[in-house]
Amino acid sequence: MLIFAIFLTLSQLLIVYLIFRKELHDNIQKEEANDLLLLRLNSLKHEAELIQQDIKTTRILRHDLRHHYRMLYALLKDNNTKAALEHITKQEETIAGMRAESMKKGQ
Repeated sequence: MLIFAIFLTLSQLLIVYLIFRKELHDNIQKEEANDLLLLRLNSLKHEAELIQQDIKTTRILRHDLRHHYRMLYALLKDNNTKAALEHITKQEETIAGMRAESMKKGQ
């Protein structure tokens, strides 16, 4: 009878140990999944910020481009071709400078 009681106690301890081990394993998996989700969330937030920045930059460029066209239109309407060409040249130089600066940052 004593052997049966010891066997029963040991089997109960083994069951408790196995349950505890499974719970621990499940918790570790949940923590790893949460860590991955947090990384994904942070990545998505960063991408959203970059997209918002690109949208803002695009709006500014569109606004500037509209004004450049208006200026060129007015200069050409007044037959001031020389000033229109100077304006275009100046804008090309500005764009080339921005491109060179952008390439330096990309290195």
